[in-house]
Formats: sequence, C-alpha cells, structure tokens
Amino acid sequence: MNEHPTIISTSHWRATESASSPIVGAQGGSLTTQPGQNLAQLSDEEFWDYARKLAHQVPAAAQPEECVTCKLSRGDCLIPLTALYEVVRPPHQLALLPAIPEWMPGIVAWRGETMAVIDLDAYLSGYPADLLDEGILLVANYVGLPVGLLVPTIGQTTPLQSGGVYQLPSWYLSSRAAFVKGLQGEAPVLDLPLLLAHAVQQIETAASYG
Repeated sequence: MNEHPTIISTSHWRATESASSPIVGAQGGSLTTQPGQNLAQLSDEEFWDYARKLAHQVPAAAQPEECVTCKLSRGDCLIPLTALYEVVRPPHQLALLPAIPEWMPGIVAWRGETMAVIDLDAYLSGYPADLLDEGILLVANYVGLPVGLLVPTIGQTTPLQSGGVYQLPSWYLSSRAAFVKGLQGEAPVLDLPLLLAHAVQQIETAASYG
C-alpha cells in the first residue's frame, strides 16, 4: 500500500490492465456497490473490485454514464468518470509559478509528469477555496495529457440522467455556461473536454504574456 493511496478510475484501470501493468487489483470479492456509493469511503481493494464489475457487467452502451460528485464550497458539480485517469488523496506538493491565472494554484508531479492544477472552485465560481495541498486531486484526461482539478472533496457516484432545459445555480459563473451539458438536481454536469480546452488556452495565454 502506498503511503498516500489513490483511487483509480475505471477507464484508467482498463488501460493499465491491458498493458499488463504491475499494479494488480483484488481478485473476486463480494462488493455490491450501487449508484450513490461514496468513493472516498472505498478502500483500494474495494474500488478495484467495483471497477471490474462496472467494466464487465454489461456493454458500456447499455449503461448510464457514471459521474462523480465534486463537492465545492458553494455547491456541487458532476464530472463523468470516463474523463478521469485517477483520483488522488492529499497531501499534494504544489509548486507555484509566475504569470498564471488566479484559478491555477500551481503545478504538481504525477506519475513522472508535470501537470497544471486548476482550482475548480475558483474556475467555476470565481471564489477560490482554501485548498492548497489538502483537497482531492482529480487527474483529468485532456487529449491524452493529464490536467489536475483540485476540489475540496468528492461525494457520491451517480448515473447520468438525461435532462432538458435548465438554469445554472447562482454560484456558477455565467461565463462558464458553455462548459455545462446538463443539470442533475441542482448540480451542473460539466462538459470536461470543453472546460479543459478553455483552461489550457488561458494558461498558455497567461504564460506567453508573462
């Protein structure tokens, strides 16, 4: 067991297993995780078992998309699990950089790579949370490259439901409306590829003018 254990998303698990990764999950087990299970309460062994069940129960097309709840300081948002490589528990060693957006607390090392970290609270609401190295780090997939999303904590997983017309919650910046693909309850469901494309562009622009 690592000193700071991590939780692996199902998409990343399938990729690492097919590549014969030396990281091996639990064999078998009796876990019967249902939608609404809190990821933070799962042990590494339980999550690996859960990932196998999600991967092999039925074809992916027949299942609702699973999302993880990000519990921000002013409200919740949802991120599809398939958009994540990994969920990393604190602490995190963040390195500050000059000439970066105010919602970027710095960079962090992840599996031998250096990746930018976005304070999702500050990015979506305009109000940064006092996270520093104590938040949960979601490692997202941006065109094959990792980008970190720092959140205070995560909550339940839930199947994505189809939605119609919606109104964004008051805490959510109207300028970020394009990065929402629906609303589940009062929680925006983020269109992560669009969000990351915009964030990376802003980071590169800030660096070029810094």
